[in-house]
Amino acid sequence: MARSGLFPDVFRDTSGRSYHVKAKKGELNGYILTAGSPERIDAAKELIEEAKLVSSNRGLIVYNGVYKGTPVTLFCSGMGPSSAEISYTEVISNVDTARFRRPTIIRAGTAASWSPKVSVNDIAVELGVVRSDGTSSKIAPLEWPAKTDLITTLMIAETAHDLGLDERIWFGTGICKDTLYAEESPETRSSISADIKERHRAYDRMGAISASMESSPMALLTDFYNRTIQGSGVRLSFASTLLIVSPYYLETGDIQFKVDEESEMKLVTLALESLTKKMQLDALAIDGNSEIRFDLSGAIRVLYRRSL
Repeated sequence: MARSGLFPDVFRDTSGRSYHVKAKKGELNGYILTAGSPERIDAAKELIEEAKLVSSNRGLIVYNGVYKGTPVTLFCSGMGPSSAEISYTEVISNVDTARFRRPTIIRAGTAASWSPKVSVNDIAVELGVVRSDGTSSKIAPLEWPAKTDLITTLMIAETAHDLGLDERIWFGTGICKDTLYAEESPETRSSISADIKERHRAYDRMGAISASMESSPMALLTDFYNRTIQGSGVRLSFASTLLIVSPYYLETGDIQFKVDEESEMKLVTLALESLTKKMQLDALAIDGNSEIRFDLSGAIRVLYRRSL
């Protein structure tokens, strides 16, 4: 597919809008919150000003707006790695990179706990991602790690401290999978249940903290695009925050989901506030005449105490 601007172009309709996420080139803002749930995107919309619906095609809702002076885009990625790969690619291709030189994407998703220390309604921040999905292997070889952005993660840690979430947040390695029922109850839904259960035990022994379904393709695409646009002055950042809605997988024998609306809004607020901090830091970093002074003492304290 031909390159148009910084990134390879995507499939577009006759009006110039990308085929699934109905947006045009340069139409989207550079500070972006994404979630797999359209309802969570609608909830996030209530926290922003000047909200404008860009697209609702196939449930992949997209809004532009402003949060405390930060131009933001909210988009629904859909469920699973395959949908995330499509929607993330199309969103990135439509960001106004002439205006936003440091596009930053924070995922505000949900996850199951993979640690006895991580409880329902806690927030897990992924430092890296186990690639237990098929989609990511089409982007990079399995030896390549899926990792999140250090600076954006520091903004999340500092924001968590500011919001008083110190005792509800954890930092560590998440798992990205591409099935739900086959992995949650392999004995009754898979012919390779022994293999699945052994991998689960291995993830447990290695210290995973959460399991969800969209992070690895987003993290890998960020790495890939950053390599291809080196020297352009544009750099993408991706980070992931996850509300724990299902208990530690060894604590219960059946699938349970417990979504608390108040906790969900705290997750969304954490992501939006972190994007605002990231924009402030980007402005200082891009302006070569400014000395960067940014207090990260709260972030350091949180990371020391809440990393697994």
